[in-house]
Formats: sequence, structure tokens, C-alpha cells
Amino acid sequence: MKLERIAIIAAAFGMAPVAASAHPHVFVEPKMVVVAGSDGHLKEVHNRWSMDEMFSSGVLVDFDANGDGKLERDELTAIGRQVAGSITRWSYYTFVRNGGVQVAMEGPPVLDVSYDTKAGRLDFDFVMKPKAPVDLKTGGVTFSNFDDTYFVAFDYKDAKQFTVQGMPNGCRAEMDAPNPDEAAKSWMATIAAIPADADVPDDGIKFSQVLSTKYRIACPKK
Repeated sequence: MKLERIAIIAAAFGMAPVAASAHPHVFVEPKMVVVAGSDGHLKEVHNRWSMDEMFSSGVLVDFDANGDGKLERDELTAIGRQVAGSITRWSYYTFVRNGGVQVAMEGPPVLDVSYDTKAGRLDFDFVMKPKAPVDLKTGGVTFSNFDDTYFVAFDYKDAKQFTVQGMPNGCRAEMDAPNPDEAAKSWMATIAAIPADADVPDDGIKFSQVLSTKYRIACPKK
């Protein structure tokens, strides 16, 4: 039923409380384009997510209102509206940090959804902009996609999935893809090091964050 599929979509995009040790149920092949202005400041972040075929086929069945085996523009718009409403509270799974501090980002005005008939996959495209200036030339700005619940997995296979337009002179992008075993050990060590009477940080200690692939804009020191 369509309502059941909507519930699954909501769960897939951050609405369900899934333990950090759970296995992901939805897989995304992401691409991220960081756009820098002529002043070397972050202008916007463009995400493109290709969803896995199983998830995409389920959405196709239940949002194909006219039953023609295709997703028309109004049907794609409905999907985008549903997903956007679900992931707003989770920062659109897009995290920018400057010197380790999370950068506040404006939500996208719209989630553009398309369906690749040949590949049988849904694609989501959207753009986010920083709420305040972010100087990429500091060399301490990182970018990542991850789901706190680890229900959705973002699979960055190589550095080609991350590009920078207008890279400041002398700077470069560095990819940090943690080894899963080493990431698990690091996460458990962090947990073990917290005193019994200590408060857990407000943002928690998220295994998905430790495991996530991160890209850093590395620049020469001034």
C-alpha cells in the first residue's frame, strides 16, 4: 500500500530510531560538488544521491499513481516533498564542519527527483548554502554525508565522487575513508573512555559519523 511505502521512506530517511550497530537498509551512491566563490568562501554544496534499485523499485510501485510503470513529474514532486519533509530535522544528511564545529546550512528550496529508467534508480538532487561565511582557505573545512541511525548508508567509493568548483589557489581536497574495523575500535575506545558520571556530548557519539567518508579542503598555512 502507498501509506506503507511512505512509512518506509520516512524510516529510510531518518524517522526511525535504529541502533548504531544495525546494518543499513538503504544504500546511496552519492556525489557531492562543493562550489567556492571567487573570495575562497563556501558558496554552496550540491548533493546528488542515486538510490539503490530495491528502494527505488518500491517507491516506483507505490507513487505511480496512474499505473503506467513510469514516474511523471507530479509523482516525482510528491516523492521529493515526502523525503524533504522527513530529512529536514536531520540536516539533510549533509554535514559541513569548520575546525570541527558544525556549520549551519540553509535547507534546499526543493528536492529535485528524477528516475533513471535504464538503471532503475531514483536520483535526488539538491543544493544547500551556508548561513554564514565559511572561509575554505583556513584548511579546516570538512564535508560528509551520513545517517545518525545508520539505516541509510552513503557509499563513497573513490575521490571522483567529490569535486570542488573554484578551489582556492594552492588548496586541494583530501579524502578520509576510515577502515570499518579501525573505525569500530576507535568508536568503542571513545565510549569506554567516558567516565560513568560524565555527560554524553549533546550530539552524541555516533558510529555512523566515525565510519563516514570525509573530505577536507587542505590549504597551505599562512
